[in-house]
Amino acid sequence: VLPSTPEFIKALDISHAMDGEPMIAWSMNGADLPFLNGYPIRLVVPGYFGTYWIKHLSEIEVVDHTYDGFFMAKGYRVPDNDCFCIAPGTTAAQTQPISRLPVRSFITSVKQGDVLPLNKSVVLKGIAFDGGVGVNKVEVSIDGGKHWREARLGQDLGRFSFREWTLPITFHSKGATALMVRASNSAGETQPLRADWNPGGYRRHVVETSHVTVA
Repeated sequence: VLPSTPEFIKALDISHAMDGEPMIAWSMNGADLPFLNGYPIRLVVPGYFGTYWIKHLSEIEVVDHTYDGFFMAKGYRVPDNDCFCIAPGTTAAQTQPISRLPVRSFITSVKQGDVLPLNKSVVLKGIAFDGGVGVNKVEVSIDGGKHWREARLGQDLGRFSFREWTLPITFHSKGATALMVRASNSAGETQPLRADWNPGGYRRHVVETSHVTVA
């Protein structure tokens, strides 16, 4: 017998729900929303984790109390402190629901295991985003974090949009190396070099590393 699953319901503060950011989507790229994306309608909550982006939305209810359903009161929760983290093996004194996305970045033009040319310019490209504060800096290291270079940010398409970045680099030494990228935002948040830990593994935004070979 399969265990029963609580009905998937998420909650937003009424002030957030009505501030013009959350929306109900029924189309994408000029066509009906695909089934895998939540057809016929889904909730979109910019800057928040996907757990709030309810697919196949069927009902919205306004309540006069803090909603205490499973996926708010027990599931998708993190330690209630500045880093949303605790030491492995310990228990958080208090927790809170996951909410806004942390600042994060990726290299998209190079993948793990790629072989890159020696003494030839290569343009590294990628994306960065956060929960809506605004990415204002992206840095890249081509030597495993010993030195960092500031990348050029692409067009700002809005506070909830991906921000493209580019950085031309030239490798002068052969062999294995680690490419790293980290982003910062206007609130002074920067990706950590070591992953913050919490029991659910949520909000992972440690600096990403791609191991490549120069030849």
